[in-house]
Amino acid sequence: MEKSNLLELINEVLRPLGFKQKGDYWVDNVSELTRIVHLQKSDFGDMYYINFGYILKNVPLNNLKMHVFNRVSSSDREERLKIEELLNLKSEIPDQERAAQLRDILADKLGETIQQTQTEVDLRRELENRQNLNAVPLNVKEYLGLESK
Repeated sequence: MEKSNLLELINEVLRPLGFKQKGDYWVDNVSELTRIVHLQKSDFGDMYYINFGYILKNVPLNNLKMHVFNRVSSSDREERLKIEELLNLKSEIPDQERAAQLRDILADKLGETIQQTQTEVDLRRELENRQNLNAVPLNVKEYLGLESK
């Protein structure tokens, strides 16, 4: 699979959700948030990462790309390794199989999560379910009224 095929695949999943592609980014502006998906190339080989997150329109970014950052991955080791293998475009997975599996993973790990986050209240609820908020900037925690975990 080539990078262009991966971009097309991500676009297929995100376009129906209202996202517009701008290079390696997909953006959707909803009422209080900007939702972002980013395809990032690894510095090592043809490995890619799919990052996603949110910008709160009422909070300064202070040199950040997004206020809340996530990556398409899994806490389950086997599932995480499978995602990594699928996003390694040099792995020996046939293109059709790779595309089908990635489509399912993106719909599950990305589409469902990002679709449920439309407002600041939704984002607050998502963050409350995290084990910790170490990766969330202090000004965002304060703005959303979140206690440090």
